[in-house]
Amino acid sequence: MKKIRYFIVSTIVLCMIFASTIVTYAADPYLSFGSKTGNVNVKKYADKYNDTWVSVIDNGISAWNNSSANVSISKSSSSKNSIEAARYDDTWYGLTSQTYNSSTGYTTKFTIKVNARTISADATNFNNFAKSTVTHEFGHVFWLCDNPNTSKSSIMKYSRNRNGMTAPQTFDVDNVNAKYD
Repeated sequence: MKKIRYFIVSTIVLCMIFASTIVTYAADPYLSFGSKTGNVNVKKYADKYNDTWVSVIDNGISAWNNSSANVSISKSSSSKNSIEAARYDDTWYGLTSQTYNSSTGYTTKFTIKVNARTISADATNFNNFAKSTVTHEFGHVFWLCDNPNTSKSSIMKYSRNRNGMTAPQTFDVDNVNAKYD
């Protein structure tokens, strides 16, 4: 009987240690990589997409540019960074891939992909949902991780209302500013 109790108590303690490790990691709002400065550019895209997508992407960029975050996103035909909108077979709404220097953590190139297929299927307000996705993906470029463990509103949360929340929230801006102050 003592062995069973010892086993149960030991299992519970190990589970608690494991759970606290997860919470500690999830509470960190940052990725281990991101843009060296808050000033990034992305390859011009107006000639690739229809007016709806150009507007959505422009509005996602403006959400950061018009926030009080110390960041600026511009467009340049010579940029190696890109944003792409297409109907991908995957289940995600958006995906950011970053190439970075492992010794500094600084991003040297990024690609943001926005999935028109999943957004069209799930959005009640397509433009807002897509803008929320673009804004969220740029958050990754500025070091922000997915789904931070906070009770505060965040554009990086999976549980956000993508049909309504389209701009970085105070929590996001504060964390980005902490990286670029």
